[in-house]
Amino acid sequence: MRPVRSTVKWLLSQSGSLLVPVAAISALAAVLFYGSPQRGTGPAQKQVWTCSMHPQVRAAGPGRCPICGMALIPVSQLAAQQARLEERAGLAVEPVRYRELFKEIRTVGKLDYNERLVAYITARVAGRVDRVYADFTGITVKANDHLVDIYSPELYAAQAELLRALAALRTAGGDSRFAQMNVDAARTKLRLLGILPEQIAEIERTGREQTHLTIYAPIGGVVIEKNVREQQYVKEGDMLYRIAQFDPLWLYVDVYEYDLAWVRYGQAVDVAVEAYPGRNFPGTIVFIDPYLDDATRTVKVRVNLANPHGLLKPAMYASAVIRARLGPDGMPLPTGLEGKYICPMHPEVVADAQGACELCGMPLEPVQDPHAGRRLPSLLPADAAAAPPGRVLAIPRTAVLDTGRRRVAYRRLPDGAYELVELTLGPLAQAKDDAGRAAAYYPVLAGVTEGDEVVVQGGFLLDSQRQIEGMPNLLYPEGRAAAGLHAGHGSLPPTPPAAKPPDDAARVGTEPPSEHQHSH
Repeated sequence: MRPVRSTVKWLLSQSGSLLVPVAAISALAAVLFYGSPQRGTGPAQKQVWTCSMHPQVRAAGPGRCPICGMALIPVSQLAAQQARLEERAGLAVEPVRYRELFKEIRTVGKLDYNERLVAYITARVAGRVDRVYADFTGITVKANDHLVDIYSPELYAAQAELLRALAALRTAGGDSRFAQMNVDAARTKLRLLGILPEQIAEIERTGREQTHLTIYAPIGGVVIEKNVREQQYVKEGDMLYRIAQFDPLWLYVDVYEYDLAWVRYGQAVDVAVEAYPGRNFPGTIVFIDPYLDDATRTVKVRVNLANPHGLLKPAMYASAVIRARLGPDGMPLPTGLEGKYICPMHPEVVADAQGACELCGMPLEPVQDPHAGRRLPSLLPADAAAAPPGRVLAIPRTAVLDTGRRRVAYRRLPDGAYELVELTLGPLAQAKDDAGRAAAYYPVLAGVTEGDEVVVQGGFLLDSQRQIEGMPNLLYPEGRAAAGLHAGHGSLPPTPPAAKPPDDAARVGTEPPSEHQHSH
């Protein structure tokens, strides 16, 4: 090659005088470039070829994939080709993470009065109503406010009897026990007729009978019913008023039987009414009916709603959302009442220690976890102990392919392939995704672990490809052989065995199949 270079140097030096054509110089330069060996390079490395749909296929040269028939590409282009294929197919993956899951139960109901805060005011004596103080329905009264004045001859006679008994007591001799018994009996009779102890004391002090009985409100609240007017005659037992307190109110909601496993005492409830759109009123479940309505297949659940400002009205329709926080086994977590004591007659009375109910005096009973017996070790995932407190391993709903009997997902492996995995899941629940938006997730009991990337978009496309190739898929766990493909009616012919290549350099083969079949 040295003479060639000398010639080129001479031609360049003589180009001005000899007018050597430029084409000759270019030709010699090409000879110099392409004819001279490249320094620092060894023998050419062999290129390995593979299939973009089946990366386990390896070949020493170009050709066709023995599985799907696609043209093979160099391994160096595999990543870029796979990325283009996934983008065109719309495939998207998301890692499996621990999340705070809630089982949401949405239902509707109707607001009603708190039955324990409704007072019925009746006439305890027969007589004539001479004055009405609470004279229209809807008026708000306070406890011990006067409601009506009733003239009653029976009441007048009972007061006169008390005064005579007192006079007999004062004139009694040494043994006054009988006279004292008469006084006590007369006082009791007046109390039973509705006379307050203060009024009885006033009668005894003045020594004069009162002609009218004044009826007072036993509780504060709203007059929701009024059945009395002035100059009206009433009989003993006639209802005069009905007074109710509006704080708190009760909400009765209907829960279907298939949701009962997630409803428990003490759970929080978000309530919304049409009168105040966009506003939630917090409530608490205080009672669950012990029987099922056979006509509607629902159970009545009572929710206690605080109403300090009177915004909520009885008979309003409401929608409610019960959020049961789930544990690693997919069952509701304890609400915090477990281990405490509750009154069987008044469930809203809760105490930390055993004692008597402050309303009825009944002994309090311990609150039990209704799902304690279902939390068996077999229901817990293997890594439940490693889960962060209050978190559950969750897989997106869009990643799960479900036939009703079988649930699977496609997991992306480090080499870019996808494998079919069987899933054992809990109930569908709600959580926040990585962007903070509400999304649907399943608790994972078995099948995937934290950090596994699962296909959340395009999973059915992958599954369809596996069905075409006769590989295990969603519908046919054993693959094409299990499907049968109608045994000769339009079935695909069996794949002929590949001919043995003459040498290793021309071999086109596949890697041994792993425990889980892969696909792209």
